[in-house]
Amino acid sequence: MNTKKSTKRTIKGFSIGLAFIGLALLFSFIFLSGIEVKAQTMQQERRQDKREDRQERREDRRDARQEVYNDGLREGAEDARSKRRTNAQANSNYQRAGGENNQRERQAYRTGFIQGYNEGYNRNNRRGNRRRY
Repeated sequence: MNTKKSTKRTIKGFSIGLAFIGLALLFSFIFLSGIEVKAQTMQQERRQDKREDRQERREDRRDARQEVYNDGLREGAEDARSKRRTNAQANSNYQRAGGENNQRERQAYRTGFIQGYNEGYNRNNRRGNRRRY
């Protein structure tokens, strides 16, 4: 009988140990899979942030181009109304290039300014818009 009790205790202890190990493994898998999901979510958020940043930069560049064009449009219209000769390069905004720092930005500013200036000058040049009979 003593041997049976000892065997039963051993079997019970072994069963409890196996159950404990099984639960530990189950929680480990749950915990580790949660970490993997969290890492994937963080990667997706980073990608989304990068996409949003690129979109914001595109919108900023588009807004800046439109602002530069409008500067040229306004200056060209003023020169035409004042009956000055067309000369976008003599304009102080063109020469300063909007205060841009690098060569590429200065060139982009000047290109947009000239486009706007020419459009503004041509729209408002009274001499060019008269009808000839």
